[in-house]
Amino acid sequence: MITSVRLAHLLLKECIHNGDIVIDATAGNGYDTLFLSDCVGDAGTVIAIDIQAEAINATRQVMELHQRSNALYILGDHAAMNDALKEYEGNIAGISFNLGYLPGAIDHTIITKSSSTISALNACLTLLHEQGCISVIAYRGHDHGLEEAHAVEQWMHALPSQEWHVVSISAINQSTTSPVVYFARKKSLRPQ
Repeated sequence: MITSVRLAHLLLKECIHNGDIVIDATAGNGYDTLFLSDCVGDAGTVIAIDIQAEAINATRQVMELHQRSNALYILGDHAAMNDALKEYEGNIAGISFNLGYLPGAIDHTIITKSSSTISALNACLTLLHEQGCISVIAYRGHDHGLEEAHAVEQWMHALPSQEWHVVSISAINQSTTSPVVYFARKKSLRPQ
């Protein structure tokens, strides 16, 4: 069975190209940053954001181990993306979110929360360029995870259908707390 992370990566790969600028809004252990780095190549840039220094350090190590040097690191809350990344407004090809807590961390009380995630998703609206995309993996099995997944789903559902393609993907014969992937891509405003 394909994992939620692999599924999110397949979707992201459809809208991210060599030379693009992308954001890993939840850097975690650095594997999504590494994936995005490979997608954009040496000519592109990955902006890796995380609220935990442990996550930023882990991401740096993964990137160094794989000899990748096309990342910028921001220690901070993804809710502040709009202010922190104002200079990139309208130039971002893709933004990835892998919600929940830092895998492997001892403290599972440090988690993404609905309010900061929705603020970050709102920032995506101005940061993304035409045909840019947003990928969100929501883990419904931890404290506040189900609430956060519902908030993301409501946010995605409210995107205007004339401007966005939006899907959600989850296993239908598994636990109701299994991860769900939300994916949104801006439609082209130019006539085809």
